Amino acid sequence: MRAQKAVEVYIKSNNGGVMPFVLAIVALMVFSTASIITVIQRDTLLIQKTRIHEQARAMAEAGLNDAFGRIKANGYAAGAVNFTGSMDTGSYSVAFSTISGRTLVTSTGSAAGTNVQLSAEILDKTPTALNYFSGAGNNILIKIHTNVDGVIEGDIHANNDVNLYCQPHATLTIDGDVSATGIVQEGTKHYDADNKDENLFINGVDDDAATIYEAADRITFPELDLPKYKQDAIDSGDYYSSDHIFLFSTLSPGNGVVYVEGDAIIMGSCVLNGGLIADSITIIGTLDQNQDTSCDIIAAKNGDVIMLGALNVERAIVYASKDIYTLQGWGPSVKINGIMLARRDISMWNFRTEIDYHHIYMVPEHMTEESSGFEVVSYNN
Repeated sequence: MRAQKAVEVYIKSNNGGVMPFVLAIVALMVFSTASIITVIQRDTLLIQKTRIHEQARAMAEAGLNDAFGRIKANGYAAGAVNFTGSMDTGSYSVAFSTISGRTLVTSTGSAAGTNVQLSAEILDKTPTALNYFSGAGNNILIKIHTNVDGVIEGDIHANNDVNLYCQPHATLTIDGDVSATGIVQEGTKHYDADNKDENLFINGVDDDAATIYEAADRITFPELDLPKYKQDAIDSGDYYSSDHIFLFSTLSPGNGVVYVEGDAIIMGSCVLNGGLIADSITIIGTLDQNQDTSCDIIAAKNGDVIMLGALNVERAIVYASKDIYTLQGWGPSVKINGIMLARRDISMWNFRTEIDYHHIYMVPEHMTEESSGFEVVSYNN
């Protein structure tokens, strides 16, 4: 009230100074309004930048998650490759690099012109044998007999030696690398061509002129979680407590696997829809395996996989804790899409055997604890 009277007194006594006073008040109001607008605009821009930055960061995180998913699905070797991706709110670019033995996966996320980079150090924990079609803890011996053609699509490796041999009028074609921790011998001579390797083609090259790899690193093998396989078979009623002969049988295990607490013998024509685990497996007749979604494994957990007849695998890992080999029967035939691993020897040598191998990377359920194939060591913002 006093202030109002003071203003009235001032106006009455300073008629000529009213206009400057009003202008000063108006200028102050304009300045205040402009300052408020500037603050609002600055805060709005800051909020927008923060939102875009978070979108770019979300894209970078999506790239890392996509990279991890690809490794889980395809294996470390096939999954750890550079790629790009996009979503409605932005895109990402993922690159893998190895520095001083450390593998980094770097994801750059982009949104509305803003980039954010995230990285993680990862460690390959995949059993390396899974990257090969055929892996042996000791030797691989393959002899293609007269009037037989053999095909291998995929790499093969032995932690000791590899011996490959073609008889006259026979052909072995390998589309993949051949390696050994020991030596690789083609035909009867080491490093020298002879008529036992002139029809032995490794990546299109024959007559002992192909590139092979010796003194290579040893491969590592996966582990079977046998208690889990066994429990799955018990739960579905596909468990056998002792040796069993399957005669003209069709096996469709409810949980994906038949488990034999003893030796399994296949006689006649048998069909397996899924997996089979036994102490040893002997195929006298024919075993046709069809793919299952969870447990594609044919494994001899304490012994050998022995083939006198035919093994036709749509998609599975054929595994032996000891040896995989053929015996004289009705002309053994081994056709596998997947992986063939033996802790000791793989021998298709002594008897006429048709082979047709095609590598498919896979990690069946309960095959190994590190089924993801990698471990994230650290994240770096």
